[in-house]
Amino acid sequence: MNKEVSILLLSWLLSIIVLIQCVPKDRKRIAHITFLFGQGIAWIYQYAQLLCNLVEFPYREFENATKMSFSLYFLIYPTFGVIFIMFYPINKGRVRIIIHYLTFTIALTTFAALIENYSLLYHWKNWNIYSGLLSNLIIFFVI
Repeated sequence: MNKEVSILLLSWLLSIIVLIQCVPKDRKRIAHITFLFGQGIAWIYQYAQLLCNLVEFPYREFENATKMSFSLYFLIYPTFGVIFIMFYPINKGRVRIIIHYLTFTIALTTFAALIENYSLLYHWKNWNIYSGLLSNLIIFFVI
């Protein structure tokens, strides 16, 4: 098993465990809606990146079907969105909300940068870490 498959399997496993552990029963409906909305936003975002020739995905799960990464934008990024909503600080003050946005934005961008540097799952062509930070911040704001 190569490095990319190992990273994807570990990411799938961690995403599923985090979703099961961090979503309370009374908030499952919100988690489902957030997950599906996150998938939609992530797919549009990924498609726009590919059309503008900003990124490429050298290793893909379905290489004959699409040029997009299935796992990153089908499960992993929407999981970040669900956890973002589940721990969102309601009525906690503006500073706490800003820290919440920055924490999740930096975490998601760091994950993408690590994948880009150490695997063939993601390759930035005309993209950089600052573009990733800004776009992830906007995506979390939309979510």
